[in-house]
Amino acid sequence: MKIAVLSDIHGVLPALQAVLADVDAWQPDAVVVNGDIVNRGPSPLACWQLLAERQRISGWHLLRGNHEDFVVNMTLPDAPQAGPQLELQLSARWTSERLKGQIAALQALPAVVHLQDAQGGALRFVHASMAGNRDGLHRSASNSKIRKQIEPLPGVFCTAHTHWAWTRTLDATLIVNSGSVGTPFDGDERAAYAQLTWRQPFAGGGSWRAQIVRVPYDRAQTQKDFETSGYLHESGALTAVLHTEWRLARSLWPAWLARYEADVLAGKISAAQAAAHFLDSVAE
Repeated sequence: MKIAVLSDIHGVLPALQAVLADVDAWQPDAVVVNGDIVNRGPSPLACWQLLAERQRISGWHLLRGNHEDFVVNMTLPDAPQAGPQLELQLSARWTSERLKGQIAALQALPAVVHLQDAQGGALRFVHASMAGNRDGLHRSASNSKIRKQIEPLPGVFCTAHTHWAWTRTLDATLIVNSGSVGTPFDGDERAAYAQLTWRQPFAGGGSWRAQIVRVPYDRAQTQKDFETSGYLHESGALTAVLHTEWRLARSLWPAWLARYEADVLAGKISAAQAAAHFLDSVAE
């Protein structure tokens, strides 16, 4: 049995297309898309339509990540309409406007997918942890912390959200972070996804093996997509920080939030000024 796990596409169509070609060549028995299909990138509708078609035709499993939640929330009556709170969420609003007619489908995506292996062992897929889709698992965390995040422990626990691809064994549980298709944060700009393979070397026994796969894709075309889609120019000044994350394959947004969010919300500095000051300090 073979299962492909991909996540954190974030509207980067060339990366998704390259990964799908690799997945199709591998010919897995099942595919799980573990959240964050849309937002942060220039082609949310095309990415969503491509994967929704795979779901309909091939039975792929699609999960809801925190960025699907962000986009859905921008369509609710209490979504911010102006001011600094909106500035922080303009990327999600831009994305929601391009996904009109698809919001209900995004909202209906499950938070958890459960599969079974040939011996009835449990595989569980969530975008982050059992505590929620923003509670990321980190490879360096203690055993006790990760146990609390994933209990009850299945045979395989697949996570995403942090944009770092890794595998780790905890007790009898194989933990797999499939990384990010569209915006890796580990300094490797290639798209990442995970391949799970069930190995049964003798009758009555078997185990799962995980491999992280890196796939090059057309980043020049992606840059053109950022420029021509309107995303860079229509979704607020803070998009420059998100675009720089993609360009450098590094996590920057949490550091920006820690340094500037409170001051922007308090009106002490504009979002544009905060983005410019922050990016001036980023060493490339």
